[in-house]
Amino acid sequence: MTVKVVVGKTIALEVVYQDQNGNPMLSPVAPDAAPAWSNANPAGATLAAAADGLTCVATTVAPGVDTVGLSLNVGGQAFSASLAVEVDAPPQVLSSIAIKATVNP
Repeated sequence: MTVKVVVGKTIALEVVYQDQNGNPMLSPVAPDAAPAWSNANPAGATLAAAADGLTCVATTVAPGVDTVGLSLNVGGQAFSASLAVEVDAPPQVLSSIAIKATVNP
């Protein structure tokens, strides 16, 4: 899955615990320590994780591609996930006009 956004938008991220079939866990899950969030291209987005690490906000700052990573341990077992992010330049908005002058020979 790839999340597509424009520069300046934020992306709310959260840990989702899933069973062997990809369904959300019905029983509570507690990580051994706060999950760790990372991104491959910090120039494209900045990350701000909550104190408990269960949520994170990515703020897009420049066009390009990035991969957000998540890693944590539960019961001594390591888990990881990644999410592709594509950041596009914001669309143009007409804000003025000008006159072009060309001198003929």
